[in-house]
Amino acid sequence: MAKNDDMPSIEAELYELSMPGRILGKEVLDSRARRIGIVRSIRIALHPTRSELIVKGAEVEFPVDFSKVDTVGTVVQLNSVVNDAEEIEVHDVIRLQKEVLDDIRSYLGGR
Repeated sequence: MAKNDDMPSIEAELYELSMPGRILGKEVLDSRARRIGIVRSIRIALHPTRSELIVKGAEVEFPVDFSKVDTVGTVVQLNSVVNDAEEIEVHDVIRLQKEVLDDIRSYLGGR
């Protein structure tokens, strides 16, 4: 019988096909209410098991573990401060949403 350490890690990224979706494309605010980016995708991993949001900010993408998500409504509110991302403006949100939608379309072969 194989030990868990011997099992390869398996990862998948999940996308929605609308922008903004139920989670994809929503603004992400840290615990200081700073707008730090939008949700680009959701990453699920096995061995070890973890789930995280991939946040696209100004010139940076970074994972946020689901344990740091406080609420999901019109925005995604985190329960922690994010120092690695600079605050963005509303026009940046619109630009980032368009970039993510263009990326998803390219993954799907230009649909």
